[in-house]
Amino acid sequence: MLLGGGARITQPWRVHSPLFSLSHHLCINPKVSSPLNGECDDFLPWLEKKAGAKISSVLSIGKSAYGRSLFASKIIRTGDSILRVPYDVQIAQDNLLPEIGALLSDEVGITAKLAIVILVEQIKGQDSEWAPYISRLPQFSEMHSPIFWSEAELDMICLSSVYQETVIQKAKVEKEYMAMKNALKQFPEIFKSFTIEDFKHAYSLVASRAWESTKGLSLIS
Repeated sequence: MLLGGGARITQPWRVHSPLFSLSHHLCINPKVSSPLNGECDDFLPWLEKKAGAKISSVLSIGKSAYGRSLFASKIIRTGDSILRVPYDVQIAQDNLLPEIGALLSDEVGITAKLAIVILVEQIKGQDSEWAPYISRLPQFSEMHSPIFWSEAELDMICLSSVYQETVIQKAKVEKEYMAMKNALKQFPEIFKSFTIEDFKHAYSLVASRAWESTKGLSLIS
């Protein structure tokens, strides 16, 4: 994340899975564009409306040379609270439809269950109450995790520790997919053309962005 200014502050964020994890940083950088544009300026108002509370008094969302970013709208001092995250804007296992959850076996883990929640909301499109958040998540073509690589591409890193981690993770994801596949087939009106690639995409979104909170594993809008 980027905050307009002249110094750089780096603070890695912890995420749930090391294989999919992305380095997030809190930065102050002068090379930023105006935070106000049509794509971004509606997100924070939606978030605050959904939460029923002020999310931040010092941040705005915009685009920079680094992509979508957070901008400081005033000086942030030590001890200031720059972001509050109410439970109402956390997507957690609780959001899984009960009728789906009841059919899932113990082989399906929390990350996979949260991935199903993301899949359901993606399928709903603009009818989803989370549409402003879901629509801003990376598309399949924008994901760069090795879990999406072909065998030929993986062979190029076969001597790396990443190779073995990827093989293990791919096997885990495929096992969970098979464990939930028959259950999801009971809901053809939702999962009309559900594939393992759809599941991998949703799974990687969760694994790279979810936090451990008092609600368990959560995606924080």
